[in-house]
Amino acid sequence: MEIKERLANIQYKRLYIESLKATLEQDRELSKLFPKHLAELEKEDLKQIEQAEADLQADIDLINSLDDELQRNILTERYVNNLKWDDIADKLYFSRQVLFKHHNKALEHLTRHNQF
Repeated sequence: MEIKERLANIQYKRLYIESLKATLEQDRELSKLFPKHLAELEKEDLKQIEQAEADLQADIDLINSLDDELQRNILTERYVNNLKWDDIADKLYFSRQVLFKHHNKALEHLTRHNQF
């Protein structure tokens, strides 16, 4: 998986985590009927949540590993906060062209310094 694709999946990882947490709550409700099964269901749900959150944090840490603050901010706004380019330009006070240039440099840097 390429770096851009990995970062683009951040929003889906967040949705997946929310889904897992909802499943945990549903399992807890169901387990009221079958208390013996709660521990195993809850253990599996918590394990999945923990793994998904670790994957998400690894992606965020990857972005935060960039030395260049502007590049970090652009990737954070684009992939973590899921903003559109125009919104990022307004928020960071840069033109889209400048944002694209720094975005591409950030992706190149991450690709060069990581195994993708």
